[in-house]
Formats: sequence, C-alpha cells, structure tokens
Amino acid sequence: MRQSFDQSNFSGRLGLWLTAAFAGLAVLMVVTGLYGVLAQLASYRRREIGVRLALGSTRSAILTMILRQGTVLILAGIVAGMLLAAATAKLVKGFLFGVKPLDAWTYVAVLVLLMVVGSIAALVPARRAAAVEPIEALRDE
Repeated sequence: MRQSFDQSNFSGRLGLWLTAAFAGLAVLMVVTGLYGVLAQLASYRRREIGVRLALGSTRSAILTMILRQGTVLILAGIVAGMLLAAATAKLVKGFLFGVKPLDAWTYVAVLVLLMVVGSIAALVPARRAAAVEPIEALRDE
C-alpha cells in the first residue's frame, strides 16, 4: 500500500522539489544581483565616500547610507514581486495544495525572508564602503 501511495504521489513531490529548487535559485540570484549592484554603486561613489570621511563623516553614517540605498532597492523589488504574484495568483491556483493563492502568511513570510537575505547581501558592500581609507580614496584618480 505504501509503495502504491508513493508512486501515485511521485509527480506531485517532483513538482514540489523542482519548485523549491527554482525558488532557491531565484533567491540566490537576488542575493548575488543585489550584492553586485550595491558593490558597483559603492565603487562609483568611492571618491565621494573618501571626501565624506575626510570631512568628518563617521563610518556608521557611510554604512547607513549604503544600507539605505540597498533597502530602497530591496523594497522596490519586493513591491514589484508582490504585485506580480498577486496578479498571477489565479494562474498558479491549480498547483497549490492546502494554501490559498493570496495567503497573507505566505506573503509575509516571503517578505521577511527577502528582507533578511537582501539586508545580509547589502551589508557586505556597505561594510566594504565604510572601511575605505579617505587618503586612498582621494588618491585613486
């Protein structure tokens, strides 16, 4: 009986595993993309950061500036993603078992997960930007 049950549910489990794998890949792409964008933006602003530090700005202010920029990007992506997810909820209704297409708890869990993962991805370039020595940043050009 157990073997018959496992065989009948194989396609559902395979779909679940594939969906989870693609979701994990999507989160990984979000993290690397956000890290890349913020690292590039911080490198473009290296001279500005050096001037700010030379004029007396604190490293925590620089860290906050870069993290704020990352948070804006994260929130813009989350809002766009949530709107698209809500708009396409009827299309995925047939694939969901035990969860409504517009389940508030699922949306909140995804929002929290993406904020945490995005904040960690933004922290690395922010810390690197805050560690810039003003003299080196001003001599670069």
